[in-house]
Formats: sequence, structure tokens, C-alpha cells
Amino acid sequence: MAANGVRAILRKTLFRIALLVNCSIATAPVWAAGPTGAHANAYLFNAYPYYVEFRAAVDGVYGHSYIAYGRLNTLGQPASAAYADIHPIGGFTSMVLGHFFALQASTSPEKDTLGHKIASRFRLPLTATEYGRLQSVIARVRAARHSWSILAYNCNDFVADVARGMGLRTPTTVSLPYAFIPLLQARNEDIIRGLSAPGLGRLAALQ
Repeated sequence: MAANGVRAILRKTLFRIALLVNCSIATAPVWAAGPTGAHANAYLFNAYPYYVEFRAAVDGVYGHSYIAYGRLNTLGQPASAAYADIHPIGGFTSMVLGHFFALQASTSPEKDTLGHKIASRFRLPLTATEYGRLQSVIARVRAARHSWSILAYNCNDFVADVARGMGLRTPTTVSLPYAFIPLLQARNEDIIRGLSAPGLGRLAALQ
């Protein structure tokens, strides 16, 4: 009798657990589950075949912030890359002088910069429309900025201009790139979370 009683209690407990699980699934938002596994990869690739990645490179005491962008492969990894930044023309000497004067600048990273270790990165997948907008924003910022200054307009300012053009929120640029890129990511965590809800939480300026 005792064994039968235990089995009866066990059956009732399992039934209640199953009922609670079914109810929680039934009341969850339809998009919360979303596609999984290979289906998820295929969905994300078709919906967001491009990306933008904001980076901080290990470069001396200050570091250096720049942007990479291009196509993604079916695994969600960069398959191609173009780059944009702002830095003074003339190497280390110009970097020193840029503490006092605005100097002529380039908006395409040097090869050495791209070879530096990446201290931090913040990547967002993009739709074709968003990617077209990104290219337009970068072209506009490049056309407007021809000088670099550590105080007036530096690499963080360039990255911030592009990020704002994409509808992202930006932190203060008065910080080292090592801190700026993580802060940029933190200011936009809701957009990252929104990627699990197709059509929701995307870049506001591009809706």
C-alpha cells in the first residue's frame, strides 16, 4: 500500500510539472523561441547577410578604435571586410604633434593597424538596407573629416559619428579606445538582445 501511495504521488507531481511547462511555453511570445540550430543560421544569414564591427586595437598606451564591415558567411562569421578609421598622416611624429595641432588625416586604417591584436570588438549583423545605410554614412563622414587631433577629433569621434549615423547610442568619446568600444556595446545591449526577436529592437533610424 505504501509503495502504491508513493507511485500515485509521483504520478501527480510529474503531471503538475508537465502542465506547468506546457503552460509556460504556450504563453511565451511567438518569436521568443525562434528558429534553432541550422535553421537559425540559415534564417540569420538570409535576414542579416552583412555586418559592422567596432574595434579597439592594441596600439600603445591609447589604443586605436576603427570599423570593419562587409559580408557574413552562412556561419555568421565575416567573409569579407572593408575598414574605416581616422588617423594622422606621418606616423609617430604626427601622433605627438596632434596633441597640439590638427593634422592632415587618412580615413583608411594602415596595414600595421589591422595587424594589431584586437582588445575588444562589438559586432552587429545588418540587413541589406542597413548595410547600404552604413556605406553612405561612412562615405559622408569621410568626406567631412580631413584632419585629426587628439583633443578635437580623434579615432573615437570618427567611430562615434558612424555609429550615430546608424542609429546607435554613443558614450562620451573622451576616453581611451580600450574603454570606448566596450562602453559603446554597453549602450546598445538592447539592440543585441533584439536580434533574437526578428523585426523588433533593430536600429531605430533604419525602420
